[in-house]
Amino acid sequence: MARILAALFFILALTRGYFDWQLSKLNETVFTFQPIGQVWFDFDRNSLLGLQPGIERYLSPVIWENAVGPMLLWPMALALLGVSVFFVLWAIIARFRRS
Repeated sequence: MARILAALFFILALTRGYFDWQLSKLNETVFTFQPIGQVWFDFDRNSLLGLQPGIERYLSPVIWENAVGPMLLWPMALALLGVSVFFVLWAIIARFRRS
């Protein structure tokens, strides 16, 4: 299962990187990875705009300021690639534990 998830997130990372590259070509700008928050805002802005008050009101403003807010600034393609690497490592560890 971990290998399938690793492959899925790797494909998603490559796809997101390709879209970022095409966007920079279209706008004739320097290539940059789009942050998670920007991609989310373009996809469904109402859910993103409702997330901050919900977290601050029902959990804690500290969680928004120190965890969720900075994570929204991470490049999405690289974050997906990091998740893929996590699942690859999980698959490797699971294989060695079975042996």
